[in-house]
Amino acid sequence: MTTRILIADDHPIVLAGIRDVLAGELDLEIVGEAADPATLIELMTRTRPQAVITDYSMPGGDHFGDGIKLISFLRRSFPDTRLLVLTMVSNPSLVAAMYAAGAGGVVLKSHGLGKLVQALRVVLADRAYRPPGLLPLAAGEPADADAVRARLSPRELEVIRLFTGGMSVGDIARQLQRSAKTVSTQKISAMRKLGVESDQALIEYCLQASLFA
Repeated sequence: MTTRILIADDHPIVLAGIRDVLAGELDLEIVGEAADPATLIELMTRTRPQAVITDYSMPGGDHFGDGIKLISFLRRSFPDTRLLVLTMVSNPSLVAAMYAAGAGGVVLKSHGLGKLVQALRVVLADRAYRPPGLLPLAAGEPADADAVRARLSPRELEVIRLFTGGMSVGDIARQLQRSAKTVSTQKISAMRKLGVESDQALIEYCLQASLFA
């Protein structure tokens, strides 16, 4: 008896890599591939797979969303399907949020796909798979607003507040009467201090920490 697997990623090379990794597993069958959240959900409704391997961040998620929102939606709508998330995000707070939203396992793309089959089998056994080498949150350092504010300078915090509120770097520069280069440098510095690697990860980190609630 084969186990039905759906895979989703907006990068064809990643989909090809997943196919190659799973090709030698005779009991695993890929029943569909998606490059955006809408296609993934349509395929899940039609094929009812036992597990989904999905990218954390995919474009075209205007209706269903992506990231934490998509994971939560999949978990609510398909509670019997195991979710394995692929991501470039290595921030412990965001990874913890993925598990809280319903991911059964997280595989870091920076580690390659070598652990994918192991992670998938752990998830299919209804156990949680954690990526090796992921640093946990330091003791006494919860992802709360006070802890986050303590890491940032007042100017970095101001830039991040405006950015997560929907303003572009150029808009922020004009409002604060600074150069775009200065604002960009402050934003990058804040992201480095918070351990996030993309704009989406930054926004979701701030949401998880209720930084500007």
